[in-house]
Amino acid sequence: MSKIVNYSMANRGKIARFLPGTNLSADDLQLLDKMREVARARQDDLDHQAVDWGLPVQDALDQLASGRADSTAEWAGSAYYAALQIVIDHNGSDISTLASYRSPITVFTTLDDELSKAGVAADLLPSQYIFSGPPPEIAFHIPRPLEGSPEIGCWPMQKAGPAIKAYREASDRIDPELRYELGELIDALDGWYSEWADGEGSFWWAEDTSVFFSVVG
Repeated sequence: MSKIVNYSMANRGKIARFLPGTNLSADDLQLLDKMREVARARQDDLDHQAVDWGLPVQDALDQLASGRADSTAEWAGSAYYAALQIVIDHNGSDISTLASYRSPITVFTTLDDELSKAGVAADLLPSQYIFSGPPPEIAFHIPRPLEGSPEIGCWPMQKAGPAIKAYREASDRIDPELRYELGELIDALDGWYSEWADGEGSFWWAEDTSVFFSVVG
C-alpha cells in the first residue's frame, strides 16, 4: 500500500495558538468549531473503514486544544496527528502533493545517503524535516503514531533556501534513479520559498512561515 506525501505552507505561530487554545479570538473560536466538524467527519470515515485508534479524532482535537495529549490508547498517536493535521490545514495554504511512495522513509533516507555523499550538510537532508514531527512552538509532547502514518514534518523557510541551492549543486552527483525524486522535492520547496522570499514586507509575510509535510495512507 502506497503512502502519499503532501505539503503546504503555514505559520508555526498560527498553529501553536490552538495548542493550547487559551486566548482565542471570536474568529479563532469559529475556526476551531470548523475543525471539530472536520474531525468528526474524519472519525466517521475511520468508522466506515472499521479503523479504531482507541481515541476519536474529535476528542484528540479537543485534548490538543486544552493543552494535553495524554491518552493511554495504544494508537492514540495516530488520532493526535490526524487532529493536528486538521489544525495545520485550517491555518495554512492549499495542500499540494509531492508524490506517492510505497515506503517514503526508505526513499528519503536513501536520498539522505546520496546527498550526504555528494557533500550536502547533515542539517539540510530531507528525512529530518519531512518526518520531524510537530513544530517546536507546541509546548507539550504529542506521541507519534506507532507505524509512522499519519506523519507530520515542519521546515522553516530560512532553511529551505540553502537546501534548494545545495540540492541543485548535488543533483548530478547522486544516483540517477533518485534524481527525479530530488527534482520534485526541489520544485516543491522552491515554489513556496520563492513566494516567501519575494514577499517580505507584504501583509501576509511572517518570519515563522514554514513548509509543512504530511504522510498519509
